[in-house]
Amino acid sequence: MPRETKLFDNLHHYLSNLPVIDCHEHTNLPDQRPRPVDLWALLRDSDLGDDLISAGMPAAVRPKLDWEHAASFLPKVRNTGFFQSLLIAFRRLFDFTAAEITEDNWPALSQNIQAANERSDWYEEVLRRRANIRRILRVQGAEKDPYAVDGRYFSPLIKFDDWVLATKAEEREKLAQSVGGAARSLDEYLDALTHAFEAARSGGAVGIKSLLAYRRTLLHARPTKEEIAPLFARTELTGEEARAFEDFMCHALAERAGEFGLPFQIHVGYGSWQRNIVADANPVLLNPLIENHRNTHFVLLHGGYPFIGEMATLAKNHPNAYLECGWLAYIAPAAYRRAMGEWLDSVPANKLLAFSADCVCIEQTFGALLFTRRLLAQALAEKIEQDGWTESLAQNVAGRLMAQNAVELYQLKAAPEKPSKTRAAAAR
Repeated sequence: MPRETKLFDNLHHYLSNLPVIDCHEHTNLPDQRPRPVDLWALLRDSDLGDDLISAGMPAAVRPKLDWEHAASFLPKVRNTGFFQSLLIAFRRLFDFTAAEITEDNWPALSQNIQAANERSDWYEEVLRRRANIRRILRVQGAEKDPYAVDGRYFSPLIKFDDWVLATKAEEREKLAQSVGGAARSLDEYLDALTHAFEAARSGGAVGIKSLLAYRRTLLHARPTKEEIAPLFARTELTGEEARAFEDFMCHALAERAGEFGLPFQIHVGYGSWQRNIVADANPVLLNPLIENHRNTHFVLLHGGYPFIGEMATLAKNHPNAYLECGWLAYIAPAAYRRAMGEWLDSVPANKLLAFSADCVCIEQTFGALLFTRRLLAQALAEKIEQDGWTESLAQNVAGRLMAQNAVELYQLKAAPEKPSKTRAAAAR
């Protein structure tokens, strides 16, 4: 066996035996999944839906996706990471042996997916026994109680973007009242924001999340409190005033995130939903925000694709900037390998978080994890073969990237346990 193949096999085996912290998901809660979860429900809710639209499928078809609507487009997306990550999951979870989804094989696959999702232990089977994911950091959505999550699997990440985007008086008042406050003045609104952070911390949140890159540029000016306070006398703000208010509130979020010890996850780079947000989502635009709040841990999401070098410079320059690499592994697998090779040369190993899937279906999470293990093993094997690393160093880095860094950064209560050999074998 060639040395490089043996190195990869050894590292891949080691990675498959490591516990995992999944650093960013929107996972369907077990009791809130669509009914039924069959092949088409899974594809509708997966990132592959974006690729089907990119290949030419009308976006309006996605909510009613079925074989008839997907048949002519599925062959066009077989090459993408989104497709291949699902395919590998189908192989491992449902013994699906085909290289593509066809008119003949999709009904049996769909029935198997549906039957599995009717099992009461399906989340336990996939997330714990097969994947050995010890904790999922879940971005909370429209749940009535964002802190009422199944503690066996999830810890909450709370979105605060509404506090930034509330440029109308009634919007600000509603947010403030939700935490027992008021918003008749800027001071009252900021007090209410502090109460919201207190609620997040006491409710078990481990971090906060921003999707503002989908709505506006990541470049933030820093208007003063004296400049923003008079705006509270207005029922509605002009575009320029709204931008100043948003900038001010972004800094208010960052300040409180640091005060309450909640890492601040920020979407950067490529965006979904068929929206081109890349120019406004360049992570370099965050440099002033990161520099102005040195006590806040900023987590830049998704590998920042395509801004791989820019991500490295931010994490290398700023002790409070971290790189979350998930989603990149199946947005562009080759870019993940390249990014890891570059980042492991330049960024301290404690600043890298290797895995998340940023999806809603646990089957896609599992496929993305299998992809990640393979890609990271390839990158680490190259470090040994070409750059003189020892295998011991590669294993130490692997443990950090897959779990230890997240445990430390998000102050998770206990380090995850190592899996049994049986579990590791099931996950490979």
